[in-house]
Amino acid sequence: MNDVVNSPPVVYNKTNIWFANHEARGISVVSITKALDKALSHYEKREYAEAERGTDALLEAYPDFNRSIFLKAVILEETGRKGEAEKYYEKCGPLYPLWYRLALQLQEADPERALKYFEKASAVDTGNNMVWYGMGNIHERLGQLEEARKCFRKISLQRDDVARLLSPLGFLIIMITGSIMMLRHGDKAFASLVILSAIVCLFWLKRDGGRVLQMMMKRRKYR
Repeated sequence: MNDVVNSPPVVYNKTNIWFANHEARGISVVSITKALDKALSHYEKREYAEAERGTDALLEAYPDFNRSIFLKAVILEETGRKGEAEKYYEKCGPLYPLWYRLALQLQEADPERALKYFEKASAVDTGNNMVWYGMGNIHERLGQLEEARKCFRKISLQRDDVARLLSPLGFLIIMITGSIMMLRHGDKAFASLVILSAIVCLFWLKRDGGRVLQMMMKRRKYR
């Protein structure tokens, strides 16, 4: 999965299909999403009783809702009911994207808990740069620099990854140079079009090359 360093794993595709099916049946997913967000908010604050009540209510109404099943399993595990948690985990399907998404959600509010789920994800996919990058950033923020070093050193950028940085950067340089030459020759109208294209290219660079550049800088810093 090293060739997708700028994109997190596809997460909750099963949930998206679930939402689409329920919308097709005339069921509003807005209320479901609000109820789930409320349960997640309680979970983030370690208000496990309130989070579990919200999750149970969702499961009672929608017993096949993947995200509720997963959240129930997480709550059970974190409150010492691992045996019960396993039964729910078994119903979730692939756990890697769910653990990864949960780690992302927790990384600001509760970085130590986020590390736990990044570690679970890394155990499943040892070659995903996004996971190691996320773990490294948390260790760095916590002052655990040796652990951060280990994570950042596991980032492995391939040729396609670097191309995502160099391709838009090359186009950007060409367009800026071209627009300057056009302005010198008095061709302001065409130069304006080229400058607009350069701005679009800049967004392209930020989107596709920004994360690669950040990873490269972290690897260099902790080499």
